[in-house]
Amino acid sequence: MFKLINIIFLLLITLISCNENKVNHTPIRQKKVAPRISTLYKSPSYNLRVKYIILHYTALNDDLSLKVLTGPGVSSHYLITTREDDPILKLIDDDFRAWHAGVTDFDNRHSINDSSIGIEIVNLGFIERKTYTRRQLRRMSKTQIENLFFTPYEDYIEFEDSQIEKVAYLLKRLIKKYNIKPYDILGHSDVAPFRKKDPGPKFPWKRLYDEYNIGMWYDYDDYTNFLNDNKFKRASIKDIKEEFIKYGYTSMPTNNIWDYESRKVLYAFQSHFRQDKVNGNIDNDSYAVIRALNEKVRRLNEEEQRALENNFLTNTFYTNIFLSNYIVSSNWMDIHTRTNVKVTNTVIE
Repeated sequence: MFKLINIIFLLLITLISCNENKVNHTPIRQKKVAPRISTLYKSPSYNLRVKYIILHYTALNDDLSLKVLTGPGVSSHYLITTREDDPILKLIDDDFRAWHAGVTDFDNRHSINDSSIGIEIVNLGFIERKTYTRRQLRRMSKTQIENLFFTPYEDYIEFEDSQIEKVAYLLKRLIKKYNIKPYDILGHSDVAPFRKKDPGPKFPWKRLYDEYNIGMWYDYDDYTNFLNDNKFKRASIKDIKEEFIKYGYTSMPTNNIWDYESRKVLYAFQSHFRQDKVNGNIDNDSYAVIRALNEKVRRLNEEEQRALENNFLTNTFYTNIFLSNYIVSSNWMDIHTRTNVKVTNTVIE
């Protein structure tokens, strides 16, 4: 019996020893190693999140504006108060998405929050000269009720000079940082004309353009030429609307009538570019302005394209070799620029 127990004990020792040997002979590298991430290579095919800058007025005083914008629901990246000594308040990092624009429609983009920076400027908006009871409203015609939306210029409230200086300073920094195009600096009413009127017709867009070279404005010569070419008299309503859609006002209805919605879009446009007469009614002056703006955009885009082509040529691998080894003369670049000959494809192909 004792001999049997010894045999069993020896067998157990042998089995344990075998198992230990098996473990010792298995590969040492049992755990998976996390893959490395390399930043050695870079792709030039990308763009920045920020494409637009949207300007607002808060329609509240300083304290309430700050309270609302630091609470739940609505937000903006920056706030500029009426107090001259206050700094520009940065409430949200540029990389984050603020909730400042809401439902939008500009250049066929319906969620501009995703691609914009919002700047709120403390301003009470406009004065309500008169309020109406429900009984009074019921007695009004449809046109009379619709006209209540179109607040006249004189009812809006001026901005402080210190606010405009701060706006200009901030815009300069953001434009440089994100390469913002001049026509992509917009008002809230530009992107949401059915709901919003801010920053209103007393926001000095032309002053920003004239004094700080910020934003978009039309060339006066183009405006004068379009004003006097009599095209307005011959154009259909649909043709006129196409000019606004072309610029980016894609919320403009495409029908052939100046209905309530069409007037709201035009009112937003006038609040930005034709501020002395904001009423939502189409006229030769508004038509000349939008045509002059489209002409300005066309020229800006052509200049940018030429700059890109010239930059490509001067920085192309082959071109640099040729120039550095005197295979071709640097004057060739000047000839290309003057004659505007497209040779880009011959270089890359």
